[in-house]
Amino acid sequence: MAIVRLYARSLKGSTTQEPKPNKRGKKVSIIGAVSVNELLISLNLIGTTDAITFEAFIIRKLVPKLGKGGCVVMDNSTIPTAEKVEKALTKIGQN
Repeated sequence: MAIVRLYARSLKGSTTQEPKPNKRGKKVSIIGAVSVNELLISLNLIGTTDAITFEAFIIRKLVPKLGKGGCVVMDNSTIPTAEKVEKALTKIGQN
């Protein structure tokens, strides 16, 4: 992460010429599931999350941790609308 100073010093009547930082870090995706009492599962990935990765997280990681009558709330992203995710959640009565 590139950090920029907000202020610099220079001689009276002149301005400071410093290069802007262009160092950027890698993209990190964080997917998680939280219950009322605890953090159920968390997944950190280098890069962006695609539909296949999200489906695998739901089916292999989240569904086994959910209990009967649990509630799953997702944002309006297009990734969670996959049929496999809906089937997996409906199968255990979570939808």
